[in-house]
Amino acid sequence: MALAALGLLIAALLFWSRTSAVLPPTIGHDDLDWAREVERRNSTGHESAEGIVATGSGFSVVGHTNSRQPGVRQAWVLHFNKAPPPRWEKVYGTRALGTATLGRAIALLPGGGLVVAGEEQVAVGRFRGWLLALSPDGETLWERTPGHEGLNGFNAVSVLEDGSIVAGGDQDGAGWVVRVSTQGELLWEVNLPRLEHITALVSLPAQRVAVMGTAETSTTGLGISRLLLLQSDGRATAEQQLPVEGQGELNALALLPDGGLVATGRRSRPDSPDGSLWVVRMDPRGTLLWDYVPDDPQAEAGRALTVLPDGGIAVTGYSWKELLVDREAKVWRFSADGHLLWQRTYEGDGNDMGNGIARLADESLVVVGVTNSKGAGKTDLWTFGLSPEGQQLWEDTFGAP
Repeated sequence: MALAALGLLIAALLFWSRTSAVLPPTIGHDDLDWAREVERRNSTGHESAEGIVATGSGFSVVGHTNSRQPGVRQAWVLHFNKAPPPRWEKVYGTRALGTATLGRAIALLPGGGLVVAGEEQVAVGRFRGWLLALSPDGETLWERTPGHEGLNGFNAVSVLEDGSIVAGGDQDGAGWVVRVSTQGELLWEVNLPRLEHITALVSLPAQRVAVMGTAETSTTGLGISRLLLLQSDGRATAEQQLPVEGQGELNALALLPDGGLVATGRRSRPDSPDGSLWVVRMDPRGTLLWDYVPDDPQAEAGRALTVLPDGGIAVTGYSWKELLVDREAKVWRFSADGHLLWQRTYEGDGNDMGNGIARLADESLVVVGVTNSKGAGKTDLWTFGLSPEGQQLWEDTFGAP
């Protein structure tokens, strides 16, 4: 039983970071008691939203929960009209104790279905990429685990013009992209050793793909970002490094109405290891047209963005209230030429963060993320609606004690 409790703790730590856990060099009874208590406290009550996609009638959210079956983390999809409550919500993935399935990204399929990308933990320290296709009512159409086991998984997903699906992440310490058919059959996969992992991708005309990833990362500072343009067969034909000088990491990527690209993340600054907000506008070849860093930069980052009808963008992420202690969710809105129109924070007394943002058909914005400032659990899935000017219209949390 002691070994089982310790194994569960290691699995939990590996799950959260997909990196090696750090445990005391000598394991004694006190350490095992500590391990059991940590595992017990964290076996339920943790929920988070990781991504969002607008649908014809509302929006869908992907995240994860460990409250349906304590000790087992499962992917969680919720489908809404314009506001809560959800029309339906379901969990997917493993049910075996000590394993986990995490939904990282979501996209809309032709006909109103959904595709989810993430990772599946099959053993302590062993993960693999995971793809799930759903009907409009949330029924499983197919489930696939491309690639092999390791510290591997998907962070991004997009649907091409022909309905096939591309997903990107990392495998064996390098960027990894797969393309599957509408039925989930593998069409091709490509490793991109110029990237350590992929943070975002978007579909382009003619079954091409724009891939954003990071390289030269470290535990003490930021790395650099690279944009790669892939042909329909997965061949990389163009590459751009961002920034040209210095360090910066881009977390999200979107296609603009004119065929250009926009991305957001954080860029290093001399006075903060966390960096400041960074927004980048590129032409269809990935050439930099402009970028935005605040004149008075704070310790903050963009984590997701959505494109507006006029070519402007809305970005969500976080700003540190107290560095490395608590964050507040933040939304910025920019004009098409990169001017900041407004910025607002949305917070409670604890740690809050925006992980996804979407524009709905009525021009309102929806933000999803995670909070421990409110709700029923230790960390709750959090969503709120905004007017085009950033006024909060509604908010709700979803979780368990």
